[in-house]
Amino acid sequence: MTKRARSMLRQMDRITRSWFLPTIGREKATFIGRLIDKRRPKRAVEIGSLIGYSAIVIAGHLPPGGRLTCIELNPYMAMIAEENLASAGLATRTRVITGDARRVLPFLGSRFDFALIDATKEEYFEYLRALEPRLARGALVVADNTRLYRSRLKDYLAHVRRSGRYESREQGFGKDAMEVSRFLG
Repeated sequence: MTKRARSMLRQMDRITRSWFLPTIGREKATFIGRLIDKRRPKRAVEIGSLIGYSAIVIAGHLPPGGRLTCIELNPYMAMIAEENLASAGLATRTRVITGDARRVLPFLGSRFDFALIDATKEEYFEYLRALEPRLARGALVVADNTRLYRSRLKDYLAHVRRSGRYESREQGFGKDAMEVSRFLG
């Protein structure tokens, strides 16, 4: 990750604390960065970008030639995410799409080998079902807030843990967790 991107994340850390915006935060960002460094995905998608914090983490860790597609429902937040990605020097590696991921994903031509889902919790399973035809075999799918919102994510968690289409594990972060699932095809 470039110095410029790291600097932008530090600024965003200060802003999100003041505005009480729910970003993934430093600990989860470090974890995601390590996952991407290890797996070296070329095509990533983020469902739920808010102001672009995790998008900067993902795009900043992608290997040369890697691309990130961000899907954000709120047009105002999508605009802010795009501006923050540009300020971090990552505009050429990213594309921000405004819309409902369930409706946008079927029209994307790419196959993705990394995905982060961090949007409306009750819709995680629907996002995943829309994403599955676009996933490359072996793709990692990371879902945020799976411990805090476990009761809202029952269908999602049951699918990644018991469908036979994924190898899945929970990665704990204090009172919260992320579900990390490898798509088997």
